[in-house]
Amino acid sequence: MEIIIDKKYRLKKLHYWLKYELSTSTLLLLSWLWILAIGLATAAAIIFTPFMLTILFKEKKYGWIIFFVIIVILPAASAIIYFLNSDYLQILALVPLVLFYFYCFLLRITIHEWLS
Repeated sequence: MEIIIDKKYRLKKLHYWLKYELSTSTLLLLSWLWILAIGLATAAAIIFTPFMLTILFKEKKYGWIIFFVIIVILPAASAIIYFLNSDYLQILALVPLVLFYFYCFLLRITIHEWLS
């Protein structure tokens, strides 16, 4: 019984933070403060990622961890490796950020279904 309560608690905690995390994606819409908005959204993603991956690992959601690597880490790594000396690196650096927030959106919907 205690394991089920702990599992639901962790999922509820992640779901709560995903709601808060997704609200930072609205910062991307602020065109007049775009440097600050992108910086804050990037910082939030970097700070939140270890927390999210730890909970997914504890819940044994390995498919979601692999999906994270495919949709966020691989595009970020390829942008850095292939376009390091390119003028397009700043633009391509936004792609993993957008994909991260898309991943969080999908995860939030799925966690809501897991808790139901």
